[in-house]
Parts: sequence; structure tokens; C-alpha cells
Amino acid sequence: MARVPEPANEVMSYYSNEDDLLFEADGPKQMKCCVQHLDIGSTGDGSIRLQISHQLCNKSLRQVVSVIVAMEKLRKVSCSQAFHDDDLRSIFSLIFEEEPIIFETYDDELLCDAGVQSLKCKLHDKDQKSLVLASPYVLKALHLHSRDMSREVVFCMSFVQGDESDDKIPVALGLKEKNLYLSCVMKGDTPTLQLEEVDPKIYPKWKMEKRFVFNKTEIKDRVEFESALYPNWYISTSQAEEKPIFLGPSKGGHDITDFTMEVVSP
Repeated sequence: MARVPEPANEVMSYYSNEDDLLFEADGPKQMKCCVQHLDIGSTGDGSIRLQISHQLCNKSLRQVVSVIVAMEKLRKVSCSQAFHDDDLRSIFSLIFEEEPIIFETYDDELLCDAGVQSLKCKLHDKDQKSLVLASPYVLKALHLHSRDMSREVVFCMSFVQGDESDDKIPVALGLKEKNLYLSCVMKGDTPTLQLEEVDPKIYPKWKMEKRFVFNKTEIKDRVEFESALYPNWYISTSQAEEKPIFLGPSKGGHDITDFTMEVVSP
């Protein structure tokens, strides 16, 4: 970024000699250079003209003084030689100073990403079992009668940072209107699925901790969710009724890892 330096010293140096004054009490002196609306033009013979306009111009004093400093430097350039781009570069390097650009960084842990994309959805396993919050931190899969469908949980699926590929999309699965997210942790020597309470001022965010991230894969009309922290471990349900959902080490076996996803309106 270029910053115009303080012009006071530059301008005063040109006022030190009476013969070099830009302005007199009765108006501007006859000048070798003259700019209409502060533009520089060429006369065709290699010289530069500066024309002083009497029209009001909405410019700040700093901008006007900067132009005067630039014109004085241009006036000292020999007009006997052709004016090239390199001449301008050398003049600009005298007028402007480089200033480093400082980027402010923030701790992702302290910020909530309001721009995280998400959708509301319901999940059913391939046996059409619904997911229900059976206790404050336990999700169970069971068949619901139509009169009980209000018990079914709605997920807020957020699209987050992760190892995205053509067939895998990293997501986080939170429960709608609750500060709970599915997460994967190690208990003993076994990866385990749990509901974890989070701070709603921070979550959801783009850079979720890896324990919250699942790689969603679509297979025809079904989806599966593989733990990003523990590859080849999947969100699973049991064939038995009303069992907690869990993290399973295989797919296509006795346990169910295939789900259908029903998108619901916000």
C-alpha cells in the first residue's frame, strides 16, 4: 500500500527561494508548466503542461499539496528528453513511501462463523427407524407411530472444513434448537459416539474440531456418515428396536450404516 508522506517539508523547500514561488499575492506567476482539473498533458514537443483551473474542485488540502509536490518534481525533469514510463516510476518512488500491510488474525475458537452453510434434516435408517432423544444425551432408533412423529429429532447439518472429495462431504450434526452435537471420542480402546454439549456462542463454526466432523457419502438414495477422526468407523443403528445409535467399525454387515435423509423446511 502506498502512503503519501507529510508534504510540509517538501513544500517549504520550494518556498525558500523567492524565484521558485508557485503563487504570488496578485495571482499565479507565468509558469512553464500549466493542469485542467489537475491532469498532466503533453504539448507534443516533449514538454509537460500544468494548467490551473479556476473551477471549484472537491479535493482535500492534502491532495492539492501532494499534486503541487508532484508537479514541482516533474518541473525539475529535463524536457529536452522524451518522457518515459521509467521516469514516472522514479518520480513516484520519491513521492510515495511503501507501508507494510498488517493482517489481524483471530482465534477461531473465539469466533462464531455466521456464514456456515447448513440445512435441517431428519435421518431414518434403512429399516425406517426414526431417531429419538430418549434422555438428555442418548439418541435411540425406533419405529414411531404417526401420532408420535413429533418425537423425532431434527438435525442441523452444517457443512464444515475437512478433507472434501468428489464423494465425501465433511459435515457436523447438531440437534435443532439444542446445544448438542454428535461427536466421536475414545473410551478405553474403542471409538465411541456421544452427544456433546457446546457453547452456542461459538458453534457452529467453519473449523469444527475433528471429533465433530463426519464425512457424508451418498450411495444412490442413501447416505452414510464416517467419522473423520476415526476412519472406517460409521454412525450405526442396531437391528433391534429402541437401541442407542453408536459408532460401528464396519458397514454392510449386521448393523445398519445406511440412512435416508429427509430435508425439512427451516
